[in-house]
Amino acid sequence: MDLVFSDIHADIEGLETILEVALSSDFADKYGKVSRIINLGDLMERGTSPRQVLQKMSELSKSYPMISVMGNHDESVMYKKFFSGSSFSSIKEHDMLTSQDTEFFRQNKDGTFGDQFVIDKKDRLFCVHGGPVDPQKITKNGDDPWLYQRTWQRLSEEDFEFFSYSGYHYKAESAFSEGKAHLDNFVILCGHQHMEAAIKQDGDQITNLWTFGYETEKISKYDLKKHEFPIEKNYNYIIRVGLGGPQGYYGGGFARPHFGIIQDDPKKIVLFELE
Repeated sequence: MDLVFSDIHADIEGLETILEVALSSDFADKYGKVSRIINLGDLMERGTSPRQVLQKMSELSKSYPMISVMGNHDESVMYKKFFSGSSFSSIKEHDMLTSQDTEFFRQNKDGTFGDQFVIDKKDRLFCVHGGPVDPQKITKNGDDPWLYQRTWQRLSEEDFEFFSYSGYHYKAESAFSEGKAHLDNFVILCGHQHMEAAIKQDGDQITNLWTFGYETEKISKYDLKKHEFPIEKNYNYIIRVGLGGPQGYYGGGFARPHFGIIQDDPKKIVLFELE
């Protein structure tokens, strides 16, 4: 079983809460043991415990196979790009990070860090932080090319695609078209927008699977809301995981940790929100 999370945002309490639930014996008895971890990016910024989060991720990588992709906030830290939305305390903690602290973000031969996306052909997963669309296929208008990268792409809430200074907004059709260039009958896993989503493609038909109804259950001391999505053969899916670290919530308000799991036999994705 895969454990999937995104947007921890330097929130060690959020990460440890997710791990406490997903790695508990109660959770394993009902859903199975975690055999792999999938991190969909944005481990950094906004929260105040970046060093602790990176240490925990390094520890986990020694105990579990791991897929990990870069988020736009991770790139902000590693490439020293200014990004608004972090408190003074958060900025201070990130400024104190050393190269040893950030070794979790593997440096590539070309000087970049980590992976923009990871394709798991065996399990037919396209793992990415924002969106899967090849930036070279997007017509640009002289804007910052960084905002077209997969780490910045956002699932459009309109019936058209457009650029804004929060990134390039793509339609589900474009995401599925890109997925088909790499895989058959696949799931695109993403995060970035902090809100859960589930979309299914059946031929030319695209269906929003998300409903506001949910089931509830108790695991150990935690109450969880959950949505289950069977992954049927011959269909394609986009599954967006919600905010993992509540400290990443921008603009005030209330947030709780989110995570997901991928089960086999039958294949199913379950998204959870801790109450």
